Amino acid sequence: MRRFLLFLWISSLFLAACFVSSSGVQGQSSDKYSLQLQGFVWNHSTLNVLVVTADNESWWNPAYLNITLRAIGQWNDAIAAFASNHSDFSYLSSLRIQSTVSNESQSGFDMYVNWTESSLSNKTDEVGLSQIFPNYRSTVINSTITLAGHTNHGGPLNGVDMQNVALHELGHSLGLGHSNYTGDLMYSTYTMGSSGEAVSTLDVYGVATLFAWELNTTSFYPVNDWLNVNSVILPSDITYQGLPVSPENASPQTLANNPVVQTLILMFEILIHPEIFAFVLLFFVVIVVIALIPKRRKRGNAVKADS
Repeated sequence: MRRFLLFLWISSLFLAACFVSSSGVQGQSSDKYSLQLQGFVWNHSTLNVLVVTADNESWWNPAYLNITLRAIGQWNDAIAAFASNHSDFSYLSSLRIQSTVSNESQSGFDMYVNWTESSLSNKTDEVGLSQIFPNYRSTVINSTITLAGHTNHGGPLNGVDMQNVALHELGHSLGLGHSNYTGDLMYSTYTMGSSGEAVSTLDVYGVATLFAWELNTTSFYPVNDWLNVNSVILPSDITYQGLPVSPENASPQTLANNPVVQTLILMFEILIHPEIFAFVLLFFVVIVVIALIPKRRKRGNAVKADS
């Protein structure tokens, strides 16, 4: 009897999970994944970035360097994967971000990455900032990325948070704006303590739009003639998904992105789902009642062993 009840309990959770996941997929499939563009483009496909460390600062953490280099590598991995999987955008295979590390700033680079001790704003937890400097022809001259080591409240960013923020700011430096999808890397806000982000097909499709001039380099100017949109929508024939990353560029494993923890969180979210919670609660009450009935009968039939 108890095995049968356990089977029913597990079955109900499984059906609940299927119901929630299918509802979520249906709601998501009807949405259009869109991404804003800043309207500025690079006129070359090898982008050299100078990563400027702050070795002499007391707050400097050497781990910041490796985290940022992983973020650069993750973008390179995602772009390469997208180019190889979608032949229409194979020209992206020539796009690459090359990094140089120094403890002092130098001229002649496309992108600059540096750090500051705390939040970039006294009012909000702005832990990352990307600034693009274009010329009058909408061509990017260079860009600067600033990353904060601590939040506005003084809490340090863990490795996953900093890599996620670095990925987001690198996206801006490539020319991307913000996404309309809350789960996307380029969404406008970020929650501290999140699991490792992935560069999505939407993100790289946006990059592909900005580098479409590679199909015909002679028509680069004027930029406004071919880059005449301020946002892109992911085509229906491209599935929205995170792009693969090599092990050396992946975010470090934490409790937040541990598969077991994520499974437990998913099960908890299923249990408290409004459409399922009442059913689960009723099912649990029935099990408790059934479990107590035999005990009451046994107590009623009990007899003394000694006189």
